[in-house]
Amino acid sequence: VVAPQKTESPEVKIDNFSFGPPTLSVAVGTTVTWTNRDDIPHTVTSSDDPKVFKSKVLDTDEKFSFTFTKAGTYPYFCSIHPKMTAKVIVQ
Repeated sequence: VVAPQKTESPEVKIDNFSFGPPTLSVAVGTTVTWTNRDDIPHTVTSSDDPKVFKSKVLDTDEKFSFTFTKAGTYPYFCSIHPKMTAKVIVQ
């Protein structure tokens, strides 16, 4: 079994009311996938206005993916639990 390369398909886990890792650095053109490992619903919502990305409400084990096409820092949060914050840095 070959472990997937971290640089190709980075994954953010939502668990215990937190996003892990809290800061993720990726290259332009990278698709990031969030997976809800918590037993309660969460969202992945861009903090920017207008929103760069916004997931539906993710139940346990549901996933949301977004491809970052521009360099920059993309803070995001859970719209149900706004104290849950993290960011993706695209270089």
